[in-house]
Amino acid sequence: MYVCLCKAVTERDVRRAIDEGLASMRELRRELGVCSCCGKCGPAARAMLAEAVPGDRPGAVGRAVPGEPAAAV
Repeated sequence: MYVCLCKAVTERDVRRAIDEGLASMRELRRELGVCSCCGKCGPAARAMLAEAVPGDRPGAVGRAVPGEPAAAV
């Protein structure tokens, strides 16, 4: 199923990227283009990250990545 119609990114693409070590929305946006157009794919991509990445791992959803500025909430 497509997660991002704007960039033609599928669930499989997102899962593969997470399996390869991507652990934040910033990384998914940089590598796959997720959430870089209309933003409607954000909730699905965040849910996939939250499911796959433990919250205490650096770079996880809602966690700071050393060397990168904190995102505004």
